[in-house]
Amino acid sequence: MPPQVERGDGYRTVLILGGGKYGTIALKRLQGRSEKIVVVDIDPNCQAGRYTERTISGNEEPGKGSSLVLSDGASFLSRMIDVGDVPDFVVLTIPKNVMAALFISWTESLGMEVVFDTDWMLKVAENFPEKYIVAKDRTFGVLVASYARDHVCLDGCMQPEACPVTGERRKKPMIELAISSVDGDFVRIFESRLLESDVGGVEGKAVLEAYREFRSRAHKGMRLAIGTACRCHAIVNFMRIA
Repeated sequence: MPPQVERGDGYRTVLILGGGKYGTIALKRLQGRSEKIVVVDIDPNCQAGRYTERTISGNEEPGKGSSLVLSDGASFLSRMIDVGDVPDFVVLTIPKNVMAALFISWTESLGMEVVFDTDWMLKVAENFPEKYIVAKDRTFGVLVASYARDHVCLDGCMQPEACPVTGERRKKPMIELAISSVDGDFVRIFESRLLESDVGGVEGKAVLEAYREFRSRAHKGMRLAIGTACRCHAIVNFMRIA
């Protein structure tokens, strides 16, 4: 089974990026388990907003309970990390690599620029099992891989060792496969842990540690591989500092 947070555990703060279908599922599943749940979406009419206690702007401080914050997800997470208000978990439901966007923002705050490294991505893809590759984005240097490339996952799947749809038993969790396939100056593939069925989250302290290390090591020419992965799926951006 994948690493899972015990059902009885409670949290100080859970940050949910994206207020659509999956953000709403996460909000409903985690209500009652966290002192503060913050959903971030730029759309004031997003689905999750129907179930939060209040809607506030990105410059206001969310209180206890549940809040919809009108802001860009990566920008709001960056602000929380900057001021030391680190959430216990970050639930990523936005259809893009939010963690990569976060590192791009941090690079720009240091007065440097990121360019996407398609050649590096394609080189990694050559050594990755082709049957699990979902996409190779040559514009943004993104590699997407999944054990569920050719089927739709079951609702509520807890990611057992053998896929409940195909019966395939994986030799390695996808996160281990992704990490072992990438070698660069700064590689961070954040692990998504199951908080509830269908709800995975990245530990906030892992993001904070990566932030501190990156700021101390960042330099021109550094190659960055930034992504997230769980037992079954992975997305990684390949970049370098220009």
